[in-house]
Amino acid sequence: MAPSLTRRFTLAKRLLTALLVWLVVVPGTAAVAPAGGDSGAQDGPAAEDPLPGLERIARPLRGVDPTGPVGDLRPFGRAIGDAVVVGIGEAAHGGRDFVTFRDRALRYLVEEKGFRAFALEANWSAGLRLDEYLRTGRGDPVRIMSEEFQNAHVLLHSQDYLDMIRWMRRYNVAHPGDPVRFVGTDSGYAGPELYDRVEEHVRRAHPELLPQVTELYRGLRPTVSVHEWVRTAMAAPLAERRARAERTGKVLELLRPRGSAGAEDDHVWAVQHATAVDQVARLYAFDFADPQVAPQAMAYRDTVMAENTVWWHRQTGQKVVAGGHNSHLYLESSTPDLPLPQGQVLRERLGDGYLMVALSFDRGAVHATERNLQNPADEDVRRFEVEPAAPGTVEHMLDRVSHADWYADLRTAPPSARAWLNTTLPKREIGTDYPPPGDQVALLRMADLVVHLHEIRPSRRLDRVTAQQRTPAPGGPADADPLPALEAAARPLRTVEPEGPFADLRPLGEALGDARLVGIGQASHGGHEFQAFQHRAFRYLVAEKGFRSLVLEAPWSTGLRLDDYLRTGRGDPLRIMSEELHSGYLFMHTREILDLVRWMRQYNIAHPGDPLRFAGNDSSYAGPQLYDRVEEHVRRAHPELLPRVKELYRGLRPALPALDYMLAYINEPLDVRREKAKRTAEVLELLRARTPDERTGRDHVWAVQHATAVDQVARQYAFDYDDPDEAREAMAYRDTMMTDNTLWWLEQSGDRTVLAASNGHVYLEPYASGYPVIQGGLLRRALGDDYRAVGAAFGRGSFLAADPSIADPSDADVKTFSSGPIAPGSVEETLDRVSHPDWFIDLRTAPAAARAWLGVTRPKREIGTHWPRPPDQVNVLRSADVLVYVDETHPIGLLPRV
Repeated sequence: MAPSLTRRFTLAKRLLTALLVWLVVVPGTAAVAPAGGDSGAQDGPAAEDPLPGLERIARPLRGVDPTGPVGDLRPFGRAIGDAVVVGIGEAAHGGRDFVTFRDRALRYLVEEKGFRAFALEANWSAGLRLDEYLRTGRGDPVRIMSEEFQNAHVLLHSQDYLDMIRWMRRYNVAHPGDPVRFVGTDSGYAGPELYDRVEEHVRRAHPELLPQVTELYRGLRPTVSVHEWVRTAMAAPLAERRARAERTGKVLELLRPRGSAGAEDDHVWAVQHATAVDQVARLYAFDFADPQVAPQAMAYRDTVMAENTVWWHRQTGQKVVAGGHNSHLYLESSTPDLPLPQGQVLRERLGDGYLMVALSFDRGAVHATERNLQNPADEDVRRFEVEPAAPGTVEHMLDRVSHADWYADLRTAPPSARAWLNTTLPKREIGTDYPPPGDQVALLRMADLVVHLHEIRPSRRLDRVTAQQRTPAPGGPADADPLPALEAAARPLRTVEPEGPFADLRPLGEALGDARLVGIGQASHGGHEFQAFQHRAFRYLVAEKGFRSLVLEAPWSTGLRLDDYLRTGRGDPLRIMSEELHSGYLFMHTREILDLVRWMRQYNIAHPGDPLRFAGNDSSYAGPQLYDRVEEHVRRAHPELLPRVKELYRGLRPALPALDYMLAYINEPLDVRREKAKRTAEVLELLRARTPDERTGRDHVWAVQHATAVDQVARQYAFDYDDPDEAREAMAYRDTMMTDNTLWWLEQSGDRTVLAASNGHVYLEPYASGYPVIQGGLLRRALGDDYRAVGAAFGRGSFLAADPSIADPSDADVKTFSSGPIAPGSVEETLDRVSHPDWFIDLRTAPAAARAWLGVTRPKREIGTHWPRPPDQVNVLRSADVLVYVDETHPIGLLPRV
């Protein structure tokens, strides 16, 4: 083969691969000229050191964690100005920190700048399904992402995006009249629901067109997975692909001129769905093998993404955050293989209404596939280490700025920095595969803002879910008597009490598998048997499964003091519990919990090199020792901050007994409580902005967490509990914070851990409207099968609780209640028929007949701190992995105060 033909063939192959994998780039090495002609950019290095100018405009970031204060983002918000579409890029598809920064920026822009839509480089049909979940709660985002984010979009299938989507849903639950929406703008696949929506609209509004539309769409609706459909579509002959595009184009021609017989919006949306179907067909109608045509296909794809984004903005009136790779969102091309990026089209259509935020990093690790891999699957993705940026690159200079993580408005750069920023230089733009050849970027012409991160982590990948199990229809298997199947699956418990052998618990250990975190619930806070079983299960998991930590639904400060006692013997657990556990926590001020703590201390004495640990994860009280520990760290590590920290904490450290302090706090005016939250948040910002050295590194991590716990409590009290919407948001906030604290403990300790709480905090889905978010569900999303939930139920008996009229119970308010008879049609009615008095069942491996019955939502007792209350509606199969049933309960043993 002649050299010129060899070069041509190689280019064609690279362009084809770029489209097959939807790679961000398969870049060349030459500098890219601006679309509008010569702008005077330098082709060599800038003469003056740009670092002082970059230092002047750099704003430090406290980090990329989406939770916490947003003070460091307010200059970012001012730089956004009046933009209606903000593109926030990423320098690697498989980098976790780019997604979490975008999540953080989205939350800020939603809450403080009025943005209401997120547009992602994902297919239009995927966006529709996720948007319906955000608006209505229908569907499961885990399943939607598993089904939609395949092939070229395999790296979108991550915990990082799931966390963002879950936050958007929580926001919508709290703001039902002003929801956040989700848009998929890409054109690689059109799911069957798009065809269905178009045909359903035609059936209602233009029935005379239905036979023709049905015939044109015949055989086009996907019937296989996304991955298989894309692979097959790419392999089809060019003539066949072009014939499909002719058919989808004719449907669009039929629909566009028609008015709607119903609501005008229905017609507009149906046309857009038909447009999305046609966009996909037209993309595949390009001849990718022709090196002259393949770049046109890439330009078409990016034009489509821009048009879908603009359509959404103009149709809904919403301001949009657009997420995607830098090379798609740049204002000019960074590689000849993508001659017209989405960002350039958006700037042409919207002018200054479009603003581009570029992302950069120096080093770290990413998830990606091998170079030039077509049709990637999950097993093709692996971790790649990325070395520090080389001298002469964009990232190398940006990393010289003194802040570890920072951002800057490039439009405000001084002349010395502008000269360098206007120079075309190599920059890493990692798409689906690795390593990247290297794009050529002049930041000043191609972006408005830049965010630079010193080091990044790889994305957190999700497992694919299996085929969905349908809830049986009435009259189906769920209505058959499940008792034989339950009897076959039930494992008898020798006892719920902690002492004695563990042989009966070994099937429980098998059900929990290799989980790092196990949540063990209570069907009643005030029932002895549930706290006793938590103790017994913990002993078993310590002895035979290597568990070493217990997290209790109690204040963070309580956990710190009890953990210190367990490790050192300092302090008196009876006094610690007496001082810390009040109000709702008084149901942990029990002989059962004290016995558990004392057993843990005895274990540590016998195993000094392998101790058990204790943590509290709740956010309603922060004891004075938290303030002391934060200030002591500041005194040692950052003495220049001490006056400011002491001033911010002035008057906040509890000086009253815990119950009196909590009552006084919640009864303060709302503006006073919110002012306190601002002060605790400022302390947290001051600490997070500091970079620890080797000497103080671990101390710094713990000090930040203690300051976080203080801030969580202040933020918990800053809600307006007289406003029903804010009260629901506060409950969601509480479970979110408990989740964050549990995950922090899990990561820092490295221990396999038991979480002891009520069912309402360990279940995988909420059952009470007042609790729209549940800790167990968030933990499953974060950890997958590394979190297992053990629910509890009981038949009859007595327990301690307070009257529903008492908001903040004291010890004197607690009394003994009887459960009363089992309700007809309830979960307990059938479970009580199993022949064992106390037993458990592995819900995952139960026989089909048992799963069918357990998979129906039914009334079930879930008793917290108050009684009486009506039964809740619980789907046991969706709520837990294991269910423990106790025939009869007795009251917990409250301890006297010391």
